[in-house]
Amino acid sequence: MEIKNTILVVDDEEFVKKSLTDVLVDEFEVIGAWNGKEALEILERNINKIAVIVLDLIMPVMDGFQFMEEFRRHKEYYNIPVIVATSNEDWHSEKKCLEAGVWDFVMKPYNPVLLQFRIKNAIDKSRMIMSERDAVTGLYTKFKFYQEVRMLLADAHDGDFAFVRIDIDRFKMINNFYGIKEGDKVLSSVAKELDRVALVFDQFAYGRLENDVFAVCMPYQEENIDLLVKALQINLKKVNKDYNIKMSCGVYVIKDRTMDVSEMYDRAFLAAKNCKGKFVESVAYYDDSMIENMRQEQFIINEVNKAIDEEQFEVFLQPKINLVTDKSYGAEALVRWKHPDRGMISPGEFIPVYERNGIIGRLDQYMWRHVCMLLRRWLDEGKNPNPISVNVSRVNIYNPHLVEILKKLITEYRIPAGLLNLELTESAFMEDQALVMKTMSRLHDIGFKIMMDDFGSGYSSLNVLKDMEVDYLKVDMKFLQQSQKFNSKGEKVITSVIRMAKWLHLPSIVEGVETLEQVDFLKCIGCEYAQGFFYAKPMPIEEYEAFLEQENMRVTGSFTDENADIIGEIWNTRSNTGIFFDMLDIPIAIYEYRNNKIELLRANKKYDNDISFEKGIDENEHNRRVRNECNILLEEFGKLVRGEFFEPVEYEVVSDLWYRLSIKPIGRRADTMIIMVTFCEISEYKQ
Repeated sequence: MEIKNTILVVDDEEFVKKSLTDVLVDEFEVIGAWNGKEALEILERNINKIAVIVLDLIMPVMDGFQFMEEFRRHKEYYNIPVIVATSNEDWHSEKKCLEAGVWDFVMKPYNPVLLQFRIKNAIDKSRMIMSERDAVTGLYTKFKFYQEVRMLLADAHDGDFAFVRIDIDRFKMINNFYGIKEGDKVLSSVAKELDRVALVFDQFAYGRLENDVFAVCMPYQEENIDLLVKALQINLKKVNKDYNIKMSCGVYVIKDRTMDVSEMYDRAFLAAKNCKGKFVESVAYYDDSMIENMRQEQFIINEVNKAIDEEQFEVFLQPKINLVTDKSYGAEALVRWKHPDRGMISPGEFIPVYERNGIIGRLDQYMWRHVCMLLRRWLDEGKNPNPISVNVSRVNIYNPHLVEILKKLITEYRIPAGLLNLELTESAFMEDQALVMKTMSRLHDIGFKIMMDDFGSGYSSLNVLKDMEVDYLKVDMKFLQQSQKFNSKGEKVITSVIRMAKWLHLPSIVEGVETLEQVDFLKCIGCEYAQGFFYAKPMPIEEYEAFLEQENMRVTGSFTDENADIIGEIWNTRSNTGIFFDMLDIPIAIYEYRNNKIELLRANKKYDNDISFEKGIDENEHNRRVRNECNILLEEFGKLVRGEFFEPVEYEVVSDLWYRLSIKPIGRRADTMIIMVTFCEISEYKQ
């Protein structure tokens, strides 16, 4: 069924309304109002429905002139034609009506043919104007504004002009939180202020181009731009102080008046991007470097498909170092782009571009697949690889097929899920926590380990930790550092983060570690892992494999060099250290661990008396306890060597007799590790 245009007939005479309805009903839907006040109420409810208003001038409550006075205050009614019905040819009344914004007149009694002709003519004219005028603000639309700019620049004989793009920051938030009407109120307020500023200048074109974007072409002087921006800012604060509205204004000083207006807009847009999201800066001017940056960004976007198809992106690996053993335990996979013509392109150049344009999701999946291929190769070569972590961007964490994609990959390459760790930035958790939690739970069920990357860089870290089931916490040293040297506040903050992680049973990884001072500090506060240039830079796969081979061949210096004398003293029962070792009132034993076998090297007297199990028990019970202790230590020593996270172990020797074991490596000789175990009875805490 064809939708009819709706005519609002405003007249207090029932006979007139009925006769009009009879004339128009075949082609239009007719709504009647008794007076101007009722008409305004109907209009507010049917603003997108009313095509034409036929208005009588003489009515009770609110006459036609009063109606027009109120009608003109609403720019959203700008495109609705008003035809006045009159019974006399009073030119004074006609003049007053035209000044009030009336479009046309029709004489009573109505000539049906003439009336329909005038209504259709008004509708056609309204549609034409609507293509030129914005319905909410009444300003020029984009096409009409561009025409006006072209005419302004053609008529101007001298002087410089500026093209100004005005964007309201966080406008979407106003619509979402306060409603569309409040958003329209803000837009109308900007339009009214532009109307007022336009009165100051002889040459001034302006319009609403889209959503919350306005544009102005005006004579250029820096004080003119300042006047415009300050006027708009003051006006926006008056709308509602709670909105905290800010604008981003990009200015292009027009050098070539023959340039397409759309290109002027593009240059002003590039300038506006420089102050978007910055609280202090509201105005930025275009310079030629911006267009070069845009060309570079477009090149990066255009090349992505070819780069993926030709496998120009390469996997680089940066080792993660276990700070207890000083040996690597896995690595993070980082992308590098080796372009055939431009050579190596820095991730800092293409990653932000791909994030802004939604391409990062494809690059993520490219990296996941290539890491799975690498892990499969290592497994086929008989190696026992440690986990490799890959980044999961915000785009992919909200991908409804993420779990299926990852599951398909590890199934295709026959990779244990535990070998492919997933790094999610903290900001990725913020948008839809319920969805992220559900996704993480499904990934955990499959066996994936999840790291929260960049912990502390956002504002809701603690709240996220409370709810999200992450397996590792990753902190960047740079987020605490203001210089090369530590400061006391920085030390306290990172110490608190590491300790909090321990309370939550989360291993912590600190990246960006560059100095020995930082390494010593992290060891002192109990950080489990470190990653950074101090140990190794990101490297190609071949270099990483060579790094692992060299690591397996060399003796770890820190334990041997720092503790060799102490270990020697402990072996010497006649030395002061050995005597002190035996006098300690805590059971302590020192073991040798090699090839998944342990041997007790030395124990103090407290261990012999409380733990040795050799007195007062039969041989079977003694053997059972030794096997029990040996099995526990083998499992924990294995974790230590593999670089896995471990906590003090609690175990029950016999009924109601509990010990907690604290394990610490104190030396290494080739493939042999020397480990000290401290036994602390905790039976009373278990009751």
